[in-house]
Amino acid sequence: MGLVGDAKTTLAALLPLVGAKSDTDHLEKHQQQWSEDLAGYLYEGKESDPNLIHPQFVANMLDEKAADDAIFVSDVGTSMVWMLRHLKATGKRRFLNSLLHGTMANGFPQAMGAKLAYPDRQVIAMCGDGGLTMLMGDLLTLVQEKIPLKLLVFHNNTLGFVEMEQRVEGLVDHFTGLTNPDFSKLAEACGIAGWHVENSNDLETAMDAWLAAEGPALLDVHVNQMELVMPPKIEVSQVASTALFGMKAVLDGRTKEVVDLLRNNFLR
Repeated sequence: MGLVGDAKTTLAALLPLVGAKSDTDHLEKHQQQWSEDLAGYLYEGKESDPNLIHPQFVANMLDEKAADDAIFVSDVGTSMVWMLRHLKATGKRRFLNSLLHGTMANGFPQAMGAKLAYPDRQVIAMCGDGGLTMLMGDLLTLVQEKIPLKLLVFHNNTLGFVEMEQRVEGLVDHFTGLTNPDFSKLAEACGIAGWHVENSNDLETAMDAWLAAEGPALLDVHVNQMELVMPPKIEVSQVASTALFGMKAVLDGRTKEVVDLLRNNFLR
């Protein structure tokens, strides 16, 4: 039965027609799954190699340091995954992304709108380097309109989600690499406070200064280019196709890339 109506009044009309359920198996099953998922998302302590910053490390630190009522907006792609998996909902925080729309570079402009709508709240845009470079001109908009937005750039020099999609299909990825500037220097040239981090030991100090900055600010963090986004359940076909990519990459002279992929994801 299809229903059209205001959510509040429609639910009020439907609730008397729904019988109470005493069986909690379904709820408990998913609560257990959620607890296991949360344990898997924890990324405590320091990086084993300070020169290799995993994006989960960055997202977990942001979760600890961001305001309890912050508004987070992410680009589509891996930035969205780190936001949804590693930032805790407090009941006061708000989260916005494009999800099924697949709109690249949505994080920056949506975050500008959120900051203008809620000027007294901390608003953080979690941007991919590919997303930010599509709309770099709006750095000038932040300065001109005096919008104190916080931009966090996951700088991995690739269109990461597209790259993974190609590899999981057994293809050797093409046309996903990016040649990026130092985004902090670019921000400073536009009149925005900027920080650039390549060593995990420097991240906490930089993030504290970035969040405390009064005006618009940009934190550019070099993160692991080979990071995999693991699905909740790994299918046999995905393993086989990724193995096929590995063989093709080796034959294509990209053995080091395959070794780095394994080392950076499974030997940490």
